[in-house]
Amino acid sequence: MRIVPFPRFQHAGNLRWPPDLRDPRENEFPYTDVEVDLRGCEFVRPSAAIWCVVYPLLARHLGVECRILVPESFSVCTYLKSLGLFRVLQWSGVDIDDRDIPDLNNSRIVLPLTRFDSESQAESLANSALDALTQSGLGSPNLHPLVSETFAELAVNAVQHSESTIGAYGLIQFHDYGAGQRFVCVVADGGIGIRRSLVRNPDLEPRVPYDWIAVEMAVRERVSGTGDATRGIGLFGVAEDMRRAGRSLIIHSGIGSLVISEDMQSNSRRTRLFPGTLTYASIPA
Repeated sequence: MRIVPFPRFQHAGNLRWPPDLRDPRENEFPYTDVEVDLRGCEFVRPSAAIWCVVYPLLARHLGVECRILVPESFSVCTYLKSLGLFRVLQWSGVDIDDRDIPDLNNSRIVLPLTRFDSESQAESLANSALDALTQSGLGSPNLHPLVSETFAELAVNAVQHSESTIGAYGLIQFHDYGAGQRFVCVVADGGIGIRRSLVRNPDLEPRVPYDWIAVEMAVRERVSGTGDATRGIGLFGVAEDMRRAGRSLIIHSGIGSLVISEDMQSNSRRTRLFPGTLTYASIPA
């Protein structure tokens, strides 16, 4: 199976082909090989880059042969390599031909793509990111704790709820482009997804028939698949923080996605599959 995104690859919803993407979390996954063709990509957003980790690694977990065709754009290819994408995939047996692409130190990548499996690892990464932010001189120093705390909340939430067979992955990056300077925190897993997590609470099961409804419910206060009234604070707290000026939060789980921002209480919709859950927080620098 060949997967082809549009040239501006921003998220899983930007996949051009195939029209019906099969879920590699399912044991009856019908393919013996998967090829992700990035050759035509002129731009790859961090949320798309982390999809390029989760989907192939889930397929590899099933024993499927996987191959990434790297972008023909030298600058995009260099960015993805500096992000750590190629390293993470090669370690897991994904075939990538990245010859002649330098492994440059990109000072704007605060935390490269990194795997974690426990709350302690998630908190350690957040602390390391705070140290890196302090030393970087990027953005406003008073925002550095917010960035690391936001990452920690998203990462711990992934560990607590995802049950991912491939662990979870996160990154923190500083962007400086036409829309202004921003910090971006991205966390993703290949786990059961928000809806399957929430329906474990019998009180919630009849209220979340679809992924797009589940992602809306997940950012409400004290909503948790555990049924524990003391749980469900983390994602709600991040969502509330991201409703402030210029900030935004994107959640994509299964075939449902949600955007939260200053001027948008919630905008959930049906979209293309993300096999697990992705959270993307954007904070003006």
